[in-house]
Amino acid sequence: MVLESVDLVGFISWFEGIGGFDVILPFLLIFAIVFAILDKTKLFGDNKRNINTIISIILAFFLVAQRDVVFLLQEFLPRVSMLIITLIMILIVMGTFGLPIGENWKGLSAIIGIVGVLWAYGASRGWDVPALDYFTDQDVAILLIIGIFLLVIWFIVKEPNNTGGDGVAKKIWDFLKGFSG
Repeated sequence: MVLESVDLVGFISWFEGIGGFDVILPFLLIFAIVFAILDKTKLFGDNKRNINTIISIILAFFLVAQRDVVFLLQEFLPRVSMLIITLIMILIVMGTFGLPIGENWKGLSAIIGIVGVLWAYGASRGWDVPALDYFTDQDVAILLIIGIFLLVIWFIVKEPNNTGGDGVAKKIWDFLKGFSG
C-alpha cells in the first residue's frame, strides 16, 4: 500500500532538521497573530492589508531572530495546549453528567485559564512552579480542604436564586441524591 511507505516520524525529523520548529512555525505563528490583530483593529485604516502584511512580516522576523523568545514559545505553547485540552475534557465530562455549561461557568473558566497560563509561562521560564508529578498526598488534601472551604464560603455569600431553585447547586444535589436510592 502507498501509506505503508509514509514515514511521519521521519518527516518530523526532517522538518526539525531544516529549522521548521525553530524558524518556520514561530514565524508563521507570529505573522498570523500580528496580521489578524492589525487587520481586525484597522490600526492603519481600512483596506491597508499591504501595510499590515509588511509590519507582520517584519515583527515575525524580529521574533525568529531572538533565540531566547523562540525557545520560550517552544516551552510555553505545548503547556497551554495541554491546559486547553484539559479544560475541554472537563467540559465534556460536565456535559456527560448533565451539568449545565453556560454563563455560570465563565468566571471560573477565566480564573482557571489565567492561573493555567501563568503556570505554563512560569514553568517554561524555569520558575519554581509546582508540577503535578510532585504533588504529595498532603498537598492534594490541603488543596481539597481549601476548595471545600471556598465552596462553603461561596454558598454562604451567594445571592439567593429567585427563579425557583434551578441552579447548579440544586442539580448537583439532585444528582447526588440519585445515589442514595
